[in-house]
Amino acid sequence: MMQYIKLQKSDIHEIMRRYALETIGFEPIAEGAGNTNYLIKTTRGDYALTLFEIEKSRAIQICDLLNLLEEFKFPATRIQRLPNGSVMTSYRGKSVLLKPYIIGDVKKNLDENMLHQIGEKLAELHEIPLPRSTFLPEKHPYGLHTFSRVLKKGIDPDYERWLEGKYALLKKNIPEGLPYGLTHGDLFYDNVLFDGDEFKAMLDFEEAAQYYKIFDIGMALLGICLKDSQIALDKARSLIKGYQKIRMLTTQEKESLKLFIEYAAISTSSWRFWKYNIDTPIAEISMKYMEMVKIANNVGAVPNRIFMDVIFN
Repeated sequence: MMQYIKLQKSDIHEIMRRYALETIGFEPIAEGAGNTNYLIKTTRGDYALTLFEIEKSRAIQICDLLNLLEEFKFPATRIQRLPNGSVMTSYRGKSVLLKPYIIGDVKKNLDENMLHQIGEKLAELHEIPLPRSTFLPEKHPYGLHTFSRVLKKGIDPDYERWLEGKYALLKKNIPEGLPYGLTHGDLFYDNVLFDGDEFKAMLDFEEAAQYYKIFDIGMALLGICLKDSQIALDKARSLIKGYQKIRMLTTQEKESLKLFIEYAAISTSSWRFWKYNIDTPIAEISMKYMEMVKIANNVGAVPNRIFMDVIFN
């Protein structure tokens, strides 16, 4: 995890006093790459403290979403309110959110039953109706519309040409009329908690949006069913089987699933390129985007007929 702000003991105590909580101890939480996170131990239990690197308006959207998920009893993070009822405070110019800490384990090697449960919960998320006046962005935070920010920069001409070609491929082949709805947007294995072998909670909704539901599934398969730069089709099949217990995919979604796994890998590569080479250059991870290039190419090379036979038959 990247600690964008390193908090001292005095900082932690100042923030927690606002919540009328007495701090016993604290430590950085080693998950996530976009915000600063700490585990805070208090006399009234443990909490997760987040200082957002995103703009305040986006942090407010996330709070509104977490409130919506609580309303529908979806297993996710809950918000700890301040004594005055507010859901957020600020510190050093950053929006601050406090959440009761959820006890559970991140499982990288998931069995069929666990994958089935993740699929079910993702489908349940997709079935939550959005408010008439929705607060979520209408595009994924690093979808197609963001690719232009890394093109023609001359940083890695080979990659930029590759991305330009993939952009054209996606624009040509993404069909119209695919179902839209509430999407998590970043459902990798470390955003899911288990209690033993039972699903406990879905975490980190910073990339949530109104977007293609099939993109969300593609991102989940990329983040949860990956093995040696390939999608493990048996694992993907288990997740999809669980998903379709709750929500059946349309024929168009089934036919587009492989393309959207590729799209998820391409968009993740684009974000990593932008983040670590342009927005916040970090030499030691500046080539991290190439992992996703390899995965996208591997997914694209799988014949769609074989993919469909394994996943759906």
